[in-house]
Amino acid sequence: MEHEGTPRPRFTMSLRRYRRIAIITVAGVCFLTVAGAVVRLTGSGLGCDDWPNCNNERFIDVSTGHAAIEQANRLVSGLVGVPTLLMAIGAFRVRPVRRGLKVPSIIVLLSIFGNGVVGGMAVRGDLHPFLVQSHFLLAMVSILFGLVAIHRARPEQVTPRATIGVTPLISWLFAGFGALMAASLLTGTVVTGAGPHAGDETARRYGFDISTVAEIHSVTVWMTVSVFLVLVVALRRDRDLLHRLSGHVSTWMFIAVVQGGIGYVQYFNDIPATLVAAHVAGATALWVVTVRFILAALEPLATHAADADDVQAMEPPAEREIALQVAPTA
Repeated sequence: MEHEGTPRPRFTMSLRRYRRIAIITVAGVCFLTVAGAVVRLTGSGLGCDDWPNCNNERFIDVSTGHAAIEQANRLVSGLVGVPTLLMAIGAFRVRPVRRGLKVPSIIVLLSIFGNGVVGGMAVRGDLHPFLVQSHFLLAMVSILFGLVAIHRARPEQVTPRATIGVTPLISWLFAGFGALMAASLLTGTVVTGAGPHAGDETARRYGFDISTVAEIHSVTVWMTVSVFLVLVVALRRDRDLLHRLSGHVSTWMFIAVVQGGIGYVQYFNDIPATLVAAHVAGATALWVVTVRFILAALEPLATHAADADDVQAMEPPAEREIALQVAPTA
């Protein structure tokens, strides 16, 4: 039985639970990215030609295959919104307190819900390629900041703004590597907007020559690979740092080779829908690996104990009061 005047415990979330929710959120966004590509590649982009209703007669309509595919995609989008909201709330309620979680969690929340609005605009705008392009890129933003939150919620402490063992040259190479990877995604969406898979026969396309934009995309990809290789050579000067990042290096190389192979095969085979879906999945996976690689290098984990603020946050309020009362005075 609670005594009168005893403060009720507020809702809190353990660091482990917060991290699990963040992982579910990012996994959900990755799945939605590929699912959105499937909607477009099956010509179901306007299976529901209204938003949030499926059409002007029904909120939910699965009377046709295209409508059912689009409806399923919208249902999954709504489900992903649940862990997204919990992640944002949990960032303010994590105990012990962990710095650096609130901003990325809020950005994930805003970008995912904003993406829902962009998706609705894309449907009402008859799948304008710029809106479809923005839909994908916003998902990449959600994944980026979701991975930041997951990394900072590791059981080990993340050293704030640390570049332990990272020289200015390597820091600049990582910055260029990340920027070029983002540019590769951007140019890839332009190729998509000029390509044959619009999501509907009546959807608008960019008026660019598909060969030209594909070549530009290829150039940005090769520039990314080149900077990556220079980065690996630079990392070899520090064996400890290279050892710490070796798993990320090998994973990135493997996915990049597979992704490049898929890209060239689809281009020289009239861009079949199945390979396009695989290419979207590969781009998403490569983005995840890239972000994790950069975070592992520039925000290293330290095994030192939690700082004073974290320790204080773990103590019940009553115990902190008693400790203050019995503390010796100067």
